[in-house]
Amino acid sequence: MQQKRKLILALIISVFAALTPMAVFAEEKESSFQISPMNQKVALTPGERFYGTFKVTNPVSNEYAFPYKTSIVPFTVNDDYDVIFENNGDYNQIVDWITIENATGVVYPNETEIIQFYIDVPETAPAGGQYAIINVSSDNQATVGEGINIKAEYAIAHVLYAEVAGETVRGGEFNSVSVPGFLFSGKIAGTASIKNTGNVHSDGTYTLQVFPLFSKEEVFTNEEDPTTNTILPEATRTTVVTWNETPAIGIFHVIFKASFEGIDNIVDKIVIVCPLWLLLLIFLAIFLIIFKILWGKKKEKK
Repeated sequence: MQQKRKLILALIISVFAALTPMAVFAEEKESSFQISPMNQKVALTPGERFYGTFKVTNPVSNEYAFPYKTSIVPFTVNDDYDVIFENNGDYNQIVDWITIENATGVVYPNETEIIQFYIDVPETAPAGGQYAIINVSSDNQATVGEGINIKAEYAIAHVLYAEVAGETVRGGEFNSVSVPGFLFSGKIAGTASIKNTGNVHSDGTYTLQVFPLFSKEEVFTNEEDPTTNTILPEATRTTVVTWNETPAIGIFHVIFKASFEGIDNIVDKIVIVCPLWLLLLIFLAIFLIIFKILWGKKKEKK
């Protein structure tokens, strides 16, 4: 049971790596594995077979060689866009269409195994999105030398975003797009919550521009490399774009844009960054000035 929990935990970490997009994870530092690509988007046609591949690499420069096995699990998300491995029926039918050609094997040190699979799409396949994970895992004992065995436990996820041809529906709703106008501490950030109202996955794109108050020269922008997140059908996903180098004090002109299915939602705002202690000091100074003026007037009357 404990080993099973470790594999499930490793699979969850791997899926989040694919979504965020990080490259590698493994349970042991000396036994990291890589999967490339972490995910892929494929176009399917009813009644036809699709062939696909991805790579699993063992980069460890030692004697370790790990046997692997593959499995196919449904991929969907809950209301908080947390990954769950449950079949919701409509968008996980692809789980039954996938066949792994080399479902088991061994990945040797400094070598790469190409995992080959094909998808037989039924004639009656519904148009729109289909989602699954091809999981590569191992919980077998491997011999690394005479009388020396290790227990290898790892799991790596390859996420499939498939779109079946036909009458697809595309659309979305902006639940919220915001930038805070005042910060006592922390980083300037734009936050967007978008719901995909269609029946196929689509990408949301997010850009953040920050200017000094009296200048048109950007101090931060991600326009050349905008943040992009895929949103599954009927799901809501929140994305945050942050300026990590935000100073402790300053006044800035901020433009945050979220785009989905050809629609832009833009927030254009002046943002003040001021520590609480400084704000209290300013209020104290104003209070003292007002008190001094009133006290002076009172003395003049006397």
